[in-house]
Amino acid sequence: MHTIRCIVCCFLITAVGITQFSGSLSHSYGKSNNNFNFQESFIDINGNWNQWAGWIQFEISNPPELGRKFTGLRKFRIEYTKGPLSLQMGDIYTFWGRGLMVNMVEDQAVDLDTGIRGGLVNWTNNFLDLALLSGSQKIWRLTNQVIDYDNRIPNYGVENFLYGSRISGHYKGWNGGVQVLKVEEDHPDAKGIIEKVDHLLMGATLDYFGENGDVGLEWVKKDSIGFGLFGNVNMYLWGWSLGGSYKNYHFANLGPDHRWDFVNYAGGVLTIQQMPTVFKEHSTRLLSRITHIIDYNDEVGFDIHLEGPINPQSQLTLVYAQSSRHNEWVWNNKSIKWEMISSSVNMPSSKNELNPFKEFYAELDGNLMNGNFHYTVGIGTTEDVIDLYLNRYTGSDQILIYEAVSAQTFPTHFSYTLNTHYSLEVKYEYQELKKGIHQYAPSTIVPFESNFMKETQYNRFMSIGVSRSPKWSANLAIDMSSTDEKIIVENDRDVNSIEKILGKFWDTSLTWASMELAYNISENHRLTIMVGSQRGGVLCSNGVCRYIQPFENGFKVGLVSLF
Repeated sequence: MHTIRCIVCCFLITAVGITQFSGSLSHSYGKSNNNFNFQESFIDINGNWNQWAGWIQFEISNPPELGRKFTGLRKFRIEYTKGPLSLQMGDIYTFWGRGLMVNMVEDQAVDLDTGIRGGLVNWTNNFLDLALLSGSQKIWRLTNQVIDYDNRIPNYGVENFLYGSRISGHYKGWNGGVQVLKVEEDHPDAKGIIEKVDHLLMGATLDYFGENGDVGLEWVKKDSIGFGLFGNVNMYLWGWSLGGSYKNYHFANLGPDHRWDFVNYAGGVLTIQQMPTVFKEHSTRLLSRITHIIDYNDEVGFDIHLEGPINPQSQLTLVYAQSSRHNEWVWNNKSIKWEMISSSVNMPSSKNELNPFKEFYAELDGNLMNGNFHYTVGIGTTEDVIDLYLNRYTGSDQILIYEAVSAQTFPTHFSYTLNTHYSLEVKYEYQELKKGIHQYAPSTIVPFESNFMKETQYNRFMSIGVSRSPKWSANLAIDMSSTDEKIIVENDRDVNSIEKILGKFWDTSLTWASMELAYNISENHRLTIMVGSQRGGVLCSNGVCRYIQPFENGFKVGLVSLF
């Protein structure tokens, strides 16, 4: 009955006594020859009435592109604001500080939702801010530790009830606050048996914002052993910015065999803690596929960035990031388990035993021809030890086996405005990638064992687009690779008509091509149609990564309407 009353109240606020309202409808449908089929629709309605505001969202997904199928009222929220006081009831999304304790986000691209259903009270004046939070959430995640594993549908759910508060003050350029959060977790094991787990998080933040720079610091302590620390410094001089960030996340000590096991280990970081990654999250196609998968339980690192104009028409960006685990783990043959032997480090290590990650990225962005020609040229080098399989000492000798990624990537983007209506766009990316097993043993030379059929994978991505403002745009995308894993190379692909045409010029067995057309029916209605194939791979957002399966020889239709 309580839920029904909330729904009725929300509907009345947004649909009956409204003086202003708006909404949107989005529908997408996809069908492919490898059964990557989906159909999902979302309807959002927003309303305002004096001090009241409301939002409801309906969903019809059977199945969605990613996630569990659902039909009905998905989200709702009622808000009341009067003077310094604001109240929210329903589905809440908020964040405290930099997110080391609370960062509620929804990102459907990776099927991430860390919001709660409950209440939020905020009170603020010229010096103080007070927040009280209470609610529950069910977090769905994907794992092969329980039954019904499917790389599109999360199969493991954890229920949390949480409540907390934050008080912060601000004076001139200074901001500081303290916060506390209590979480009661219903944690099912691999057999579905529920374990009650309590978590207590306490933290503090301090920030300064000045004319020529800013400084930030956040610290969180979880239970009796876990902690997180984040700091950043930025300076702004003569149009340039120089800055750096530091992370030290140490919420659990898990061996290499249990590092990503959130089913059988009930402690560690919570999903609501979406902390800064402290490395550049790339939007280009090839670099995003090798994004470093951050370990929020156990990772220390930093980044340094420099950005500014070389001349009035161009800008340079330089970013360097490095991270690793805190401790070295070794395999003990007697106890038949992994054991931690080294003391914790506070700066990232370059030792392969500690899963080091290093990346350097440089980008030049600018305009020519009176601003009609825009270019972006980049270069990235990536080194990432992603898994440790064996680290054993016998006397003074060591046997070390690990999996690593090494890549050099060159993304480019060019666009040219022909006139007030027409423009052209070209993207070209090139990458040399090595991914595989490295083995080191005394008096033994073991060659690099590639995950691919050949030692080095050469990737190329190209897209060519033309658009007529404000009506339509068309884009041809071609994703090519020289080699891949054995299961992909030996799999008979369903070649589409675009790839058959391209096959007259080169071997398209590892080429994925598609054509997309976008058409603005009106200023409030947009239709998109894609035909062809799209290559699978890793997609990362907000520090969360998902493997997206290939879309083979099919079509997608999308419609977005505003009202």
